[in-house]
Amino acid sequence: MYSIRWKILIAYLLIIIIAFSVVAATLIQLVGDYMFNQRVRDDQRVAENLASLLSEALYSLDVRAMYDGALNASAEKLSRVMVLDRFGVVQVDARSELNGRRFQNAEVIRALNGGGPDYGFYDIDDTGTLSHRTGLTALGNIREMTGLYAAPIYRDSELIGALVYISQAQEIYESLREITTQTILWMVMVAASALLMSMFVVRTITRPIGELSAGISRMSRGDLSTRVEVRGKNEFAQLASAFNSMSEKLERLDKSRNQFVSNASHELKTPLSTMKILSETLLYQENYDPEMQKEFLSDINKEIDRLNRIVSDLLTLVNIDSGGMQMNLGETRLRDVVTEQVKRLTPLAREAGLELSCVIRDPCETTGDSLKLQQVVYNVIDNAIKYTPRGGEVHVELAKVGKKAVIRVEDTGIGIPQEDLPHIFDRFYRVDKARSRETGGTGLGLSIVKQIVLLHDGDVRAESVENKGSTFTIELPLVQK
Repeated sequence: MYSIRWKILIAYLLIIIIAFSVVAATLIQLVGDYMFNQRVRDDQRVAENLASLLSEALYSLDVRAMYDGALNASAEKLSRVMVLDRFGVVQVDARSELNGRRFQNAEVIRALNGGGPDYGFYDIDDTGTLSHRTGLTALGNIREMTGLYAAPIYRDSELIGALVYISQAQEIYESLREITTQTILWMVMVAASALLMSMFVVRTITRPIGELSAGISRMSRGDLSTRVEVRGKNEFAQLASAFNSMSEKLERLDKSRNQFVSNASHELKTPLSTMKILSETLLYQENYDPEMQKEFLSDINKEIDRLNRIVSDLLTLVNIDSGGMQMNLGETRLRDVVTEQVKRLTPLAREAGLELSCVIRDPCETTGDSLKLQQVVYNVIDNAIKYTPRGGEVHVELAKVGKKAVIRVEDTGIGIPQEDLPHIFDRFYRVDKARSRETGGTGLGLSIVKQIVLLHDGDVRAESVENKGSTFTIELPLVQK
C-alpha cells in the first residue's frame, strides 16, 4: 500500500511530465511545420518559374531547350528536374534516367488532371528511387527525405504537361530530429529536477501528516501525553495545534477520571472503615455500656447516611455525564423555588446560630426542571450555612437582570482562598477537608450545581474574600413572552 507521500509525488510528477510533453510536442510540431512549409514555398517558387520558362519548349518538343533548362535548374546535386508531357511520359530527365518512361505518383496525377500544383515528401530506398510517401515526423526511420513538387505546365491556358521538381529535405529532417532529441533530453533533465524538488516539497507537506499519524498511533496505545510539533502558520499547523489541544484535554480528562476514581474510592472507604471499626468494637467487646452501644450504633447510622449521600451524588453526576438524566422541562417560577428552599433550610440555619434572609424582587419564570432547580438552590444555600460561623448571616436574593434571572447567595462565612476559587466546582474538591467531613459534605454538591445549571443553559460563578464571606451567583434564562 503506497503512502500518501508517494501518491502525491507520482501525481505531481505525472502532471509535470504530461504538461511538458504537450508543450514540447506542440513546439516541435510548430517548428517542423515552419521548416517544411518554408521548403515547400522555396520549391514552389523554383518549380513554377521553371514551368513557365519551359512551357514553349515543351509545346514545340524542343528537347535541347528543355534539357538545358532542367540541367541548369538541377545544377546542385541536391535537386532534380523532370519535364512530363500531357500523358505523364518523361520528355526530359536532368539525370537522364527516366526519359521516355511514364512517371506517375499522387502529385503528378493531380497536376495532370487539372488539380493544380501539389507537394509531397518521400523516402529514398536502396535503389535511389522514391519508395513511399512519408509524414512530417521527426521520430520516423527515414533514410533520405526528399521533397517532390509537381507543377502543371500551361500554354495559352491549355494544360500540356507537368514539371516535377525533386529536392533533398534530409537536412531539415535531421535538424528536426536534433531538436526533438534535445527537447527529450531537456524533458528528462527537467523531470529529474522536478522529481527532486517534488520529493522535497512533498516531504515538507507530508511530514506534519506523518508526525500527526504517529502521534495518533501513540495515543491509540494509551500515551495521552503525546504532542506534535507545530510548524508555521498554515493549515497543517492549525491541525497540529488542534491535535495538541485535543490531546491535552484527553490527558486532563484522563487524569480527572483517575482522580475521580481515587477520590470516590477514598470517600467510600472512609465511612466503610469507620463502620467496620465501630461494628467490630460492638462485636468483640464483652462488657459494654448500653449508652456506648447506642452511641456506636448512632455513629454507624450517620456513616450509612453519609455513604448513601455520596452514592446518590455520584449517580447524579454519572447520569449527567452520560446524558441519561431525565429533564422534566416546564415553566418554573423561581420565586416559588427559592422561597421553598429558604423555608426548608431556615430551621438548619437557626440551629447553627445564623440569620437566613430572603428578598424576592421579581417572580422570574424560566423553562426548567423544577426538582433539579430546587436541588441547585438547596445545595448553594446549604453550602453557605455549613461554612458560616455561628452569629453570621446568609442572604438570598432573586431578581431579574436583563433577559436573565439572577439568584445571589451571600454569606459572611470563612471565605475561599483565591488559589482555591477556580476549583470549587471540581468534584471532591474541598477547601477545608476536615470541616467538610465534619459537616457531612461529600465534595460533590457544587459540582452537581454547576452541571445542572449548565443543562438549563445557565451559568454559575463564585466570588469570595477570605475571612469575609462568599457570594454565589446563578444566572438562568427567562421565558421570553
